[in-house]
Amino acid sequence: MRFLVFSDLHQEDEALERLRELSKGEEFDYVLSCGDNSQSVSFLEELIDSFPRFFLIPGNWEGESANSFLSRSRNCINEKRVELEDGLNLVGFGYSNYTSFGTYGELSENEIYERLKRLNIDNNTILLLHCPPRGYFDSTRAGHAGSPSVLKIIWEKKPLVALFGHIHENKGTEKLGATMLVKVPPANHLEACIVDIKNKNVAVKFIHLTSRVIL
Repeated sequence: MRFLVFSDLHQEDEALERLRELSKGEEFDYVLSCGDNSQSVSFLEELIDSFPRFFLIPGNWEGESANSFLSRSRNCINEKRVELEDGLNLVGFGYSNYTSFGTYGELSENEIYERLKRLNIDNNTILLLHCPPRGYFDSTRAGHAGSPSVLKIIWEKKPLVALFGHIHENKGTEKLGATMLVKVPPANHLEACIVDIKNKNVAVKFIHLTSRVIL
């Protein structure tokens, strides 16, 4: 299966247009967004209409009206599980731990852990997150910004893949036990990634949306 994955679009029209062009030019089974999409409901409607097989979650940046709209959308899989082909499944959990910005979608570590713990995550799960696990692709000038609760859940539930964004400065892949971590670059910097999964083997390519160059 092939996935086009992006994060942190932040309502950028050019980035959305580039993603649309890429999705039409290549065959993807699904398009996924790791959150921080838009604070505008009309932009979210346009985003959802842009891709035929599309799932997304909220980040911490979407406001109350955007989150209310997403909660009613069939494309939003926040705290939901979707069965995919090849025995895989997709589970989503948005938002982030507390930040210095005081954004709408911030949760305590206890709430993140308790809500994630209730989700049906297994070793065939593609876990769609917004916030990184603590200590992985989460470095900022103020230190590590990732969530210890997300890290704990990944250790405990061992999903096949964990996809996440949130920290704009970082991208990359790393194994955490049985899980392939994929830090998705920010779409508002005109970057994204392609994830191929075959026989539970995961391959990731980072791309620049202006030229489709592999980064």
